[in-house]
Amino acid sequence: MFSIRARFRASFSTLAEHRFVTFAVLVDTIGAGLTLPLTIVYFTLTTDLSLALIGVLSTAASLLALPIGLLGGVVTDRFGAKASMITNNLLSAAGFTLYLVAHDPVVVFAAIFLANASERLYWTSWTAYVHDLSDGRPFERWFAFLEATKAAALGAGAIVAAVTLAGGGHDGLRWLVVANVVTSVAAAVVFASQRTGGTRSTAPQPRDLDDVRTGSLREFAADRSMRLITLGQFLIGPAMVLPNVALSVLFVERWHMPAAVAPVQFAVATGLAACLQTSVTRWVAGFDRGVLVAVGAALTGLTAVPLIVLPPLEGGAAWSYVVLVAVLLAVADMIALPAANAVMAEAPHPRIRGRAIGVFQTASSVGMALFPSSLALLDTDVPWVLWLLTAVVFAAAAWVWRAAVASLPARVRIATAADADG
Repeated sequence: MFSIRARFRASFSTLAEHRFVTFAVLVDTIGAGLTLPLTIVYFTLTTDLSLALIGVLSTAASLLALPIGLLGGVVTDRFGAKASMITNNLLSAAGFTLYLVAHDPVVVFAAIFLANASERLYWTSWTAYVHDLSDGRPFERWFAFLEATKAAALGAGAIVAAVTLAGGGHDGLRWLVVANVVTSVAAAVVFASQRTGGTRSTAPQPRDLDDVRTGSLREFAADRSMRLITLGQFLIGPAMVLPNVALSVLFVERWHMPAAVAPVQFAVATGLAACLQTSVTRWVAGFDRGVLVAVGAALTGLTAVPLIVLPPLEGGAAWSYVVLVAVLLAVADMIALPAANAVMAEAPHPRIRGRAIGVFQTASSVGMALFPSSLALLDTDVPWVLWLLTAVVFAAAAWVWRAAVASLPARVRIATAADADG
């Protein structure tokens, strides 16, 4: 009982210390939860474009947005993670505004491009932003706390989306997009009003091996572990779009389930993360981070394995599979995300942390961008090839991440104690 009360006090203390930042994260993420599960499904329901064309447009727009992640790394190192967080919210608002008027391929492409540019900038700056917030305290503790906050907000947004879709049809879809625009602008304003996560210092901090490392990009490129982390991020990238792209399309277009299935699945996954993320992070403290990421990748790949041989399901069987997938994805994320982000934040030299994270997250974005193009396999006589490919990619991601972290110093390799006060 004492430990439970202590954890509640610690959580409220954390919330009070960064209440405005937490509020910004909540506002921003609720808006994302309204629309994230419907990224591709939105255009299949509101336009006359074919699924194959939407997949191609999504892939092309995502690839074109990739340099934004690298640029975000430069911005983060030069101006601080806060500037990147503000900019990504404004880009998101612009992109989803175009969603409201997107009917032809050109506007759909522009809308997806701006939304993806926002995502690329977000993932480059978010890890650095959390690292700034941790301020010397265990990274996983802060990451887990904010991820649990985000999960709760995403789940709330997804529940609102499910209710809206159940009663509002296509008009409900558009109202969800409008709400995301409003929350993105509101979050940008709140982030701009806070001093937390300001301009970063480029002076290196005392670290193992830093006396022989200069923090140059050439040195970064020559480091085997950095190259493997980059490859691991490329391979695990599809995990970010697997549920809201491939699985959502499967459930809605092939299993003929209602559009609300996407936000329902999303709400289950995020609800579990909101309730259990901090506890899971505490339980795995002391484990090898490479192993944790590998386990998460393997669990993600496991969701696709049954689909290789599984026929279309209906009724209770279909909904049971949806819930099972949501649970597996939630467990995978809770185990892997804090560990992966800790490695990406702490493995590079402090002088190039932002640019290194930009490289890592851009590699992940390449995997995310390429994955939607494989949706065309669902329209062929061999749709099972998509799920076989998905399982193989995540198995490779597990192996590469394990190898990447194995040679890093113990301070980077081992998960820190989430309950430590720092």
